[in-house]
Amino acid sequence: MSDQLENHSSPIEVEIVQRIQELDLPSIQKHHVRLLTHCLAIFKNIALSNDGLFPNDALLKNWCESEAKKINDITFSDLLFDQMTAAARKLEIHSEKISKSKLDFNLDDLVNLVCENY
Repeated sequence: MSDQLENHSSPIEVEIVQRIQELDLPSIQKHHVRLLTHCLAIFKNIALSNDGLFPNDALLKNWCESEAKKINDITFSDLLFDQMTAAARKLEIHSEKISKSKLDFNLDDLVNLVCENY
């Protein structure tokens, strides 16, 4: 499967990845920020083709199934969906806390979310 994954590009800009790497945070927190950044980029991409709305479960499930088909591993869809909905929930909670739309989050918002949870 690793060969299949190498053909997929990241939705995160290289500059953002570099900024995350330069953060004065423990490695585990940087990893968490990268994961949330990746998920948020995917949510934004899904929203672009769906009236700009944060993806609901049905849209997210459809996206996960499509991704699983790309690597010819349909069982991956359920695991990916579970992880993406967990990320969406974290963003939702933080969104309510800071009164900001999830789709408007930036790197600083994600760093704050991660740092509050450690």
